[in-house]
This record gives sequence, C-alpha cells and structure tokens, in this order.
Amino acid sequence: MAEAPDTPFEKLLDPIDGLDNVLKEVDSSPRLEQPRLLFLRFRQQDPELDALAELLTDLLVEYAIPLNKRQQANVAGSNSATRGNTVMHVRLYREAKRLLIEYEKANQGRYGELGELLSYALAVHYLGAAQIGSKMALKTSQGMPVHGVDGLHVKANSDGTVTFFVLESKVMPDATDASRDMVASIADYRADRSKKLNELRLVTDLSNLDSLIGEQREAAKSFFNAYQGNGNHLKRRDVHVGSLVFSESAYQDRLPMDLTKPITIHEEHLEKLYKAKHDRFKENLERQAAAKSLDLGNCIVFLVAVPDINELKRAFAELNK
Repeated sequence: MAEAPDTPFEKLLDPIDGLDNVLKEVDSSPRLEQPRLLFLRFRQQDPELDALAELLTDLLVEYAIPLNKRQQANVAGSNSATRGNTVMHVRLYREAKRLLIEYEKANQGRYGELGELLSYALAVHYLGAAQIGSKMALKTSQGMPVHGVDGLHVKANSDGTVTFFVLESKVMPDATDASRDMVASIADYRADRSKKLNELRLVTDLSNLDSLIGEQREAAKSFFNAYQGNGNHLKRRDVHVGSLVFSESAYQDRLPMDLTKPITIHEEHLEKLYKAKHDRFKENLERQAAAKSLDLGNCIVFLVAVPDINELKRAFAELNK
C-alpha cells in the first residue's frame, strides 16, 4: 500500500510508547471487526490495571493541553541555563489535572473522562490519527463535564483524502449498555447539523492546527472549510470512533498458579474466553445500530475489557488527586 503523502497533519502526531505493554488486541486472522476487541494485559497472573492508570496519567497533558502551550513549555526548558528546567511542564500537569472532574466514590458514574483520555490513546496508537481537538481544553469548571464529542483526530490518506475521526467514549460496567449509549450518541450527532458545524468550528478556531505555520496551517484547515478555498472539504471522510471500556467477567475465571506452565497462560486464557464472545458483541451492536438507523460503515468500535472499571477509575483518580 502506498504511503500517505507528507502533510501538515503528520507534524501533529506523536506516537505513544508503551501502550502495547498494557493493552493487547485479540489475535485473529482476519482481524475481528465491529467491534475490535482490546483487553488489559497480564504480568504473570495479575492484570496490568495500575500500569494502565499510570500510562494514562503520563498522557494527560498531551491529551488535555493545546499543543501551542506544550511547545512553549519545551522552549522554556531548552532556553533555561541548564537546558533542563521543567517548571513549565509541572505547571501544565497541574493545569491538566484541574480539568478532571473531581472523583467521588459514591458517584463514580460521572467520572467518565478516563474513557475520553483512553479514546485519545486508541486513536493515536491504533488509527495513527493526530489529535486536533480535545474538549477538555474548553472546560471552565472542574465540577462540570463539557458536552459534545470526546475528541477530534485526523489522518491523511495515500489517495489525497483525509479521515476525520470523531471520538465517542463510554466507561460502563456492561458492554451492551456501553454500545447502546454510544449508538444513541452517534445517531443524535449525525442527525443534528448544528452539532457537526460546532465541531468544525472548534477545528478551525480552537484546535492544534493553530500550532502549524503559514501555508501549512491554511492547507490543513482547508479540509474543514466548505465556504472558501479549493474544495478540499470534499476530500474529507468523517468516521465515528467508539471506545467502550467495560468490566469483563472473564477476568474472574482464573487459572491456578503453575510454575511448570508458560508465564503467558493467564493472558492467553483470558484472550480465548474474550474472543469467544465476539459474535455476541457484534450481534448486539448491529441490533442497536439498526434500531437507531445508524450505518456502522461510518464507525469504528473498540471494546476495551478490564477487570473492573471502578477499580481503574479509583487507581487513576488516586494518581491525579
């Protein structure tokens, strides 16, 4: 397959190192689709829940803080006497942390921003799509969520088109409930032109595209402007990406410790049980989409299995309190 041409969007994409150490896509040929199945990996017999919470914490600034501000922090550090000053970086982390909804054990259902952060990581790592907008950067109150889609990403394609990924995340105990809510949110978005126009406004006025320079910035923005320019907006494909994090019961089916067996037996056991559920997940998703007249051809859905979503929320909140 031909490589995508060099575009301004490539300058907005930083690979995420280490995600494959904590998340794995179910091994299948051909790859399982609609939904794609990801799961939390094991180190020996223990799921890597704390490691995932730590990695997401490491990504918090990149997800929540506009690229311009991060670049300024890098310049300040490089221009310091030691060339290693990190004061600005620490300030950005504090700023990002303040954007999170305050964690309350009695009301864990509101703490969904963990899913938004994970959806950012999945779009970058599995789709190769650069972030151009995060609704976290628009927050004015720690106690209130920001309504709208959960992320805006873009990727250039080898045929001169671009794919605009509109992210929708759900963190719920049950996969069926999560996919139902996702389908409803996407169907509502697609039926409301004003919502679409608002997201395009964010891209052109308040996005990471402003970190690009001159002609690069204008070339990138041309894919999102229907009213002037060279018609590049006709080369933009809009795709919804659902990132659904849920509590998978198969994690409770644990093998006994056995030092005579390979160290990977616990992870392989979970993967086998989880993979066997794909047909059921797929049927539920297709039925829910049909009920809302949603064409799944415009969607990419990731199911992310963890042992307990509330425990993941607690671990992440503990790191960022």
